[in-house]
Amino acid sequence: MSGEKRSFFAKVFMALMIFTGLCWVWTVAFIIGWPWDKTSEWKPEYRVAAICTNDEACSIPYGQLDEARTQGRLKSLDVPDVGEVMEEQNWIKWSKADGLIEAKASSWHFQTTVRYRLEEGKPVLVAVQDVGAKALYFGMAAALFSLLGLYLRKLRG
Repeated sequence: MSGEKRSFFAKVFMALMIFTGLCWVWTVAFIIGWPWDKTSEWKPEYRVAAICTNDEACSIPYGQLDEARTQGRLKSLDVPDVGEVMEEQNWIKWSKADGLIEAKASSWHFQTTVRYRLEEGKPVLVAVQDVGAKALYFGMAAALFSLLGLYLRKLRG
């Protein structure tokens, strides 16, 4: 069956499938290329990889570190070279190389990666990459323009 003899609904379905694929490709490209913010200012919700009192890996929001220390929930911020932990709302993965810890907290609607180092037992922020729903919106816009370009090229012959 030729592409020109398809029904209207088949053409719309094909366009939606192409759009969906382009959304995925563009969104992944935006997530990979999202810029790093070179800052030293911690936000209270940024997660820090830690070892809790039960000698298990955990993560604690930066704004709650002092409270966790005083309550005895925090044993150490010196974590193994690689690790991950599943929490109620997040998935936290970290890796350590050359004294720099990169902790990535992700959920269904965001991904925040913080790079920090420990100085005298305290985390010092180096850079942050905070990817939210904007990456999807940019991906959808880029996919729409790509789809329009494909169809305009097809019309041109």
